Amino acid sequence: MLKKLSVFLFLILFVSQVSAQNKKIITLSWDKVVDYSLSDNLMLKSKMLEYDAQNLEVIRSYTNFLPTITYTGAMTKNMELPVFVFMGQSVQIGSKYSFQHSLDFSLPLFTGGSRLFNVLIQSNLKKSLSEELKGQESQTVLTALQSYYGIILSEELSKTAGEAVRVAKENLDQVEKFYDNGSATELDLQRAKAQYYSTLPQYEAASSNRMLAYQRLKTILNISLEDSLEISDTLYSKDFLNEYNVSSLQEMKNLALERRNDIKSMRHRYDATETAEYVSLGKFAPMISLSGNIAHQAQMDDSKVMWDDYIRSKSLTLAVQWPLFEGGKRLIDYQLSKIQTEQVEYALSQTKDGALLEVEEKYSLYKQAVKSLNSLEQAMLLSKESMRISSIMYNNGLSTQIDVLNSQLLYTKSKADYLQGIYNYNISQLELLKAAGLMDKVWK
Repeated sequence: MLKKLSVFLFLILFVSQVSAQNKKIITLSWDKVVDYSLSDNLMLKSKMLEYDAQNLEVIRSYTNFLPTITYTGAMTKNMELPVFVFMGQSVQIGSKYSFQHSLDFSLPLFTGGSRLFNVLIQSNLKKSLSEELKGQESQTVLTALQSYYGIILSEELSKTAGEAVRVAKENLDQVEKFYDNGSATELDLQRAKAQYYSTLPQYEAASSNRMLAYQRLKTILNISLEDSLEISDTLYSKDFLNEYNVSSLQEMKNLALERRNDIKSMRHRYDATETAEYVSLGKFAPMISLSGNIAHQAQMDDSKVMWDDYIRSKSLTLAVQWPLFEGGKRLIDYQLSKIQTEQVEYALSQTKDGALLEVEEKYSLYKQAVKSLNSLEQAMLLSKESMRISSIMYNNGLSTQIDVLNSQLLYTKSKADYLQGIYNYNISQLELLKAAGLMDKVWK
């Protein structure tokens, strides 16, 4: 029994050791987060594959200008040959075996311009997807940095909540001493206990949010959930806007109209749909094609065919096809292409309006974050000093327990607000860069 138990414990230790060895410890800074998001994010990889597929579509559109060449080889065994009766005589027509080798080619000479227009359409769609890919890169980096700074914020909030628990416990211990000495009332003791126990759920919630923030970032960066992350940065106000922090709202709007990837993508998509109208018009033109055939045939009474038994034939055909009436289908196709162009034009206009509105919103949030950050810092420093003075005065019997509790609550809230203010300041800059189409300035 002891031997089996020893083996079981050994296996458990071995598996746990192997699992621990497979885990990685990854140190991250904000610039490494950018690199990881651009190289490993799964949604970004999927968008890259979509762009690669469209690049192949462009190549395929050029192949329509090349001729089609087909080889055909066939052997036929006639099970029953046709018999004609002429003047009372039966005549069998044909041979028992026939062999054929042929080479066919066809080349469209004129297709109403559809091949050229298709190249232009696919090229514009490729440009559109290229802008979508750049937009996805910007969105991925923004999401990753939001999550990264969310981790730092959750770490600081967890420390703040832990500090609140520590201060509340120290206050409770002090009140209990005063209560034992008779200098504190039962009400003071109950208030101190209530304050202490009220901080515990907040600390647990902050710790839980901190763990979830780590897991969210791992998912964005395509890092195994079993790996560990180490954050090298601290929560401080960082200037992401650089020279753009003095730009006016109108300047940011102008930059958005010029640089935003979604607007560029819609412009290329509009060009593609507009070109599709010419494809519809090209259907009214005749189709001219050239085809040729080289064939070698042999008719034999047995299967022992030799190369000398073949007879060669050549042909060259110039064909013109011009559908004169198809029930109005071509006209309907042209009208549908016009409607699609108008729809994309409306979508482009809507995209521009949405971009301008987003810039205005993010610009306002950034200015608000700038103004509030200094006020939040001053409020935190003053509340910290107020808590210190209240504790000293209470210990000397110059203030009440309510004053101490209120000062503790105010300091905890003001510090959390200040940390949130730093986070909002950093993220508001990134969101403004994204709204103005300048997100690539973060990593370039």
